[in-house]
Amino acid sequence: MKILINRNFALLWLGQAISNLGDVILGAALVLWIANDLGRGRSWAPVAVSGVFIAEYAPVAIIGPLAGVFVDRWSRRLTMLRTDGLRLALTGCLAWALSPTVPFFGELEPPLGWQLGAVYTVVLLDQSCGQFFNPARLALIGDIVGPEDLARATSLSQATMGLSVIVGPAIGSLLVFNFGIQWAVIADALSFAVSFLTIAMIRAPVEKRLEGDHISFSQEFRAGLHVLLGSRGLLAVLLASLLSMSAFGALNALAIFFVTDNLHAQPNLYGPLGTVLGLGAIVGALIAGLIANRLGLARLLWGATFALGLTTLLLARMTSVGPAFALIFLVGATWIAVNVAVEPLVLRLTAREFVGRVTAVLTPAGSLASVLSAALAGSLVSTVLHDFRGSVLGLAFGPVDTFFCGIGALVLLGSVAVRLLMHEVHFLDEQPKPETPTLMSPSDQAKAPDS
Repeated sequence: MKILINRNFALLWLGQAISNLGDVILGAALVLWIANDLGRGRSWAPVAVSGVFIAEYAPVAIIGPLAGVFVDRWSRRLTMLRTDGLRLALTGCLAWALSPTVPFFGELEPPLGWQLGAVYTVVLLDQSCGQFFNPARLALIGDIVGPEDLARATSLSQATMGLSVIVGPAIGSLLVFNFGIQWAVIADALSFAVSFLTIAMIRAPVEKRLEGDHISFSQEFRAGLHVLLGSRGLLAVLLASLLSMSAFGALNALAIFFVTDNLHAQPNLYGPLGTVLGLGAIVGALIAGLIANRLGLARLLWGATFALGLTTLLLARMTSVGPAFALIFLVGATWIAVNVAVEPLVLRLTAREFVGRVTAVLTPAGSLASVLSAALAGSLVSTVLHDFRGSVLGLAFGPVDTFFCGIGALVLLGSVAVRLLMHEVHFLDEQPKPETPTLMSPSDQAKAPDS
């Protein structure tokens, strides 16, 4: 068994591992640079940092759901090459814009507004390109990886992404404080160059284009929604994705307060807690990839969703660091296991010509669930639950653990619905066995009534 499945996937995996690392490096570097360099000691620094995240998520909500129509029209591989080429050019321009050098004038010192405007513009356009790249990437995986290897391919991708999230911020910090923000931007640009080259080397199968009458954009978009909402299997995937991302959003929003208020620990424990969560995700992704075929993707989906709800409930009751870190590890493992099941299920439940549209709706929906859950968690803990103290069956409850219990219970109940939706769902690549005709004897044929 090849670890990286085949040559085409190995190239795609390598390029995306480096590209994702570059993205994390630059994301962390921009936050540090704006907060500690441009905005040091200034009241507008938090707003300026928030602008980066707004520029990241706006394309997901606005462009993401619509991009799938074009992804399904265009060549997947060419879409990825073109968007990577655009992102390489954009990050190259940003590196120059942050420290412009003009012939005869030398290096110029751009104003703060110019620098922030350049950052927001490039991040916005970069993420806009990503809305086309990501559905095309998933569709390409469906073309170059067999059904039996899809879960392993997803687990490898998720594990390397988890590793990037752990090491990327440290590299970004090192580059910003020792070499300058330009080097973090250049690192991201080079990662896009590597991704472009690896995709160019992939020998993708010839993509067949469906011949037929031209239909409008809105008709194609509605057709994609009909496929998503008309399939019980895809509805289960959507529900599991919404539940897992809601739990993740709440954890992100309240983790620091959980450390200080529930674990009664110092705030500096927040960093190691995130590392343990990332390590759990890496281990969980690898284990899920190994057991997916034996367990079955449907069982993996609802089982991981159930386990995520259970571990979140147990985490809410923790008051000491050791057990809490063990459960954070399990939360990371179960959360990523849901994601490992999602992509293979989408590919095996969706006709190839609809993969782009289905993915382009699923991904923004999950991101929106995470953002809304984080906003709800922050607002409730700051207002309605701020002074809440209660006791049930001798168990004491405070603001943070009450919300964690609520989201954990929601995920647990949702996992039951996921299981019911996935019951007797068949994959498109599973061809039903033809019924063997029964041969009748002459005497039986004579007895048979005429039709």
